[in-house]
Amino acid sequence: MTPAPRLAPSPTAVTIQPPVDSRFYLATVAGAAWLAGIGLAALVDAGLGFWLFMAAVATVGAVALWRVGRVGLALAGVAALALGGVRAVAAAPRFDAGHVAAYNGAAEVVLRGEVAAEPDVGDTSRRLRLAARELVIDGQSRPVSGLVLVELPRYPAVGYGAALSLSGELLAPSSLNSTDYAAYLARQGIHSVMRYPAVSVLDEAGGSAWRRALLAVRDRGRDAIRASLPEPQASLLTGILLGDDSGLPRAVVDAFQMTGMTHIIAISGFNIALIIALLDRLAAPLLPRRTGAVVIAAFIVLYALLVGASASVVRAALMGITYLAGLRLLGRPTLALAGLFTAAVVMTLWNPLTLWDVGFQLSLSATLGLLLFGQPWSRRLRRGTAALPPAVRRPATQLLGEGVIITLAAQVLTVPLLIYHFGALSLASLPANLLVLPAQPAVMLTGGLTLLAGLAWPAAGRLVGLPAWLFLSYTIGVIERLARLPAASVPLRLSAGGLLGVYALIAVVTIAAATGQPRRRAAAERLRANPRRNAALGGLAVVVLLAGAWWWQRPDGRLHVAFLDVGQGDATLIQSPDGRQVLIDGGRYPSRVLERLGEQMPFWDHSLDLVIATHPDDDHAAGLVSVVERYDVAGVMTNGAAAGDDAGYAALLAAAEVTGAPVLVAQPGQRIDLGDGARLDILSAGGATDNDASVVARLTYGELSVLLTGDAGEAAEAALLAGGQLAPTVVLKAGHHGANTSSGEAFLAAVRPQVVVISVGADNSYGHPAPAMLARAAAVGATVLRTDEVGTVELVSDGERMWWEVEGRP
Repeated sequence: MTPAPRLAPSPTAVTIQPPVDSRFYLATVAGAAWLAGIGLAALVDAGLGFWLFMAAVATVGAVALWRVGRVGLALAGVAALALGGVRAVAAAPRFDAGHVAAYNGAAEVVLRGEVAAEPDVGDTSRRLRLAARELVIDGQSRPVSGLVLVELPRYPAVGYGAALSLSGELLAPSSLNSTDYAAYLARQGIHSVMRYPAVSVLDEAGGSAWRRALLAVRDRGRDAIRASLPEPQASLLTGILLGDDSGLPRAVVDAFQMTGMTHIIAISGFNIALIIALLDRLAAPLLPRRTGAVVIAAFIVLYALLVGASASVVRAALMGITYLAGLRLLGRPTLALAGLFTAAVVMTLWNPLTLWDVGFQLSLSATLGLLLFGQPWSRRLRRGTAALPPAVRRPATQLLGEGVIITLAAQVLTVPLLIYHFGALSLASLPANLLVLPAQPAVMLTGGLTLLAGLAWPAAGRLVGLPAWLFLSYTIGVIERLARLPAASVPLRLSAGGLLGVYALIAVVTIAAATGQPRRRAAAERLRANPRRNAALGGLAVVVLLAGAWWWQRPDGRLHVAFLDVGQGDATLIQSPDGRQVLIDGGRYPSRVLERLGEQMPFWDHSLDLVIATHPDDDHAAGLVSVVERYDVAGVMTNGAAAGDDAGYAALLAAAEVTGAPVLVAQPGQRIDLGDGARLDILSAGGATDNDASVVARLTYGELSVLLTGDAGEAAEAALLAGGQLAPTVVLKAGHHGANTSSGEAFLAAVRPQVVVISVGADNSYGHPAPAMLARAAAVGATVLRTDEVGTVELVSDGERMWWEVEGRP
């Protein structure tokens, strides 16, 4: 029997991989290594020679071994890392006799220099970055360089390019008792601080002419938004479109942080990506793909210039254009990554400290997340919903793919950074994104139109701004409600090592997912919607919602008096039955009083019939400056005091002059008719002391009377008693925030209030309200309502009955 022939074993099939073309990866690897080198230089105490030697050796090796697999690419990365270290070491400041920081600790110096950037203006202060030029110490003058952080009162205003002479103490940032803040300043190139020095303005027209022009354009845009929208919607839109969120109230900023939605507040890669997506959709039917990308990129450049070209705007624009060029012009994710890291190298080459800027880190990580995860996740979504009926699949894919999926892709790499920098993990972030992000394209579109219309004609801005107000109000309302939920944000710390570990884990999972699945070509289905129908339905919904908001906020024929919660200060808004509005005092903090007015006044209304500053103290007058600047104010009434040393009050008078609002002096016996039987009578205006000179007024409407006393003390109360001007009143706004020097026993016995309202800040350092004053109010049987306990207090009356509404505290 012939044995069966033995078959030779078949050779193992081997797939020959094409050689790696390192050119496609050079920019990405070198860019990432460059950034790592800058970071490593901050941790390793190595001199310039060490980094130069490493760079030279690695460069020679990369050139010699470029074609040997990935060895040459790896050596090129080492060379870039070393060059990053070179740039970081070379940029390190040297505190010799020519650097201003060498004189930190000097108790009395005269420093001259120029404001080098747009000031950071807060509620009560403004912070300047002063480029030092000359220092006088011990009577000797010497040239110096370096940046100094200067903290000054908000008023009088000092802007970019102003040449200043400052007299005071020169401090090291470490003296501010905040290690983190000192490190932050050092990364900004600031190593010296002056707090509230004496200031002399030498010149106001310095600085770069083009920079001044850009800032002027940005100021016009900011003013146009503020004239078109109430607060806090105006400040949110200013942050979204112009990169300036300084006007947002602290409580609103905290809500965005607790819900992990800070990427919405200011210009970032996220905002620019939304603009690009919106423009891409508009351009798609009109222009070829590449032509449209060029047009969009040109628009982004123009936009960055028009809004002032601040560092955050330029950074976000570069990141956005990089994303656009990689996926629309070049069509390759690899080249998009190369462009992203090239942009990062350019920014850190100019200033290595940019690497430590939180905004830079978030923009870079968000854009990188979009490039790595955006398209793959969108393809998976389309495959996963392929079995659904078209009527369900198309809107679901549009909603999730264009809103949630893309945003989650951007957040994969930003969430670890947010935890690292802010020490908290937001559990409300996912629902916040699901509820808020779909509205953001509408915010950008309607907000942009509001800005353009407001620049052309303020009245047009207010009309076009109505839909923007709706979407902005929705955004703020959702964020604030989610922030109030239990455990909306939980404390969580992440060290630098932990941060690197999280990113390493993300990298491993991403690589495994990419290599563990066969490559498939995504279906070329293009989801087509009916744009005209959708636009019509959306427009109808906006009109209906605006009509409902108008119906809710229209004048109701009753008197409304709101004692606004503005912290440690006074602010009272009177709205008469026929819609006339009077604001008495504005507190100390502009953001607080503007936010409260935005809550109380109809959203379409930007006018006040009268603003009264009872006396010049900042906790009554300083907040009114922004009110007069932002609203159409028919008149400003004061007690007749001159500007004097009260900077806020002087700024109020100056704002009235600039806006054309007439300044009136209150006169005892003067009556102000508010219509429909409501009237405001001036009882007193003037006294021996600042507080006793407060304007005291009585509001009367039918059976209701409200006595408003400013900061009037015992002397003013005695004068009112002696003049027989006091009568029983239903409501008393306690004088001087409930201080023991006001609302005396004889005074309370004469007015016998049923309700005493105390406008006071929580945990204030003055001890207001005084226990003795509270006891006197209780002795006459009055109910006491305090804004530090219940928030804004609003009374409503038809002249016969009275209702109370309080804001409440979370």
